[in-house]
Amino acid sequence: MRDLIFKNLTSKDKSRRVLCAKERIIEDGIATRIEKHLIYVIREADDSETEKKIKPELFVIKEKNSKVKRESFFIKMKGGLYAHCNKKLLHVSFLHSLRIDLSPEKVH
Repeated sequence: MRDLIFKNLTSKDKSRRVLCAKERIIEDGIATRIEKHLIYVIREADDSETEKKIKPELFVIKEKNSKVKRESFFIKMKGGLYAHCNKKLLHVSFLHSLRIDLSPEKVH
């Protein structure tokens, strides 16, 4: 069995966009849940801001619990970039995350 959910949310001024995908798979007695989030925030910038270095950040967490037979993996990446569009300088901040959870299928 496979369940999929997709969301595409955009703010009224189109400066923020959130894309989300969730998937749940039950196969061979294992329930897998996958969640992906992509968040973008766009704002106008001036040339003096480009002097600042944008330092990307990456976080990775893996957990395993043998007692309850559960395993999870989480990754998050934050960063930003500058882009020119219609003679304007834009700063695009982003956050991407991925979570995968594995557990035994619950019997009802």
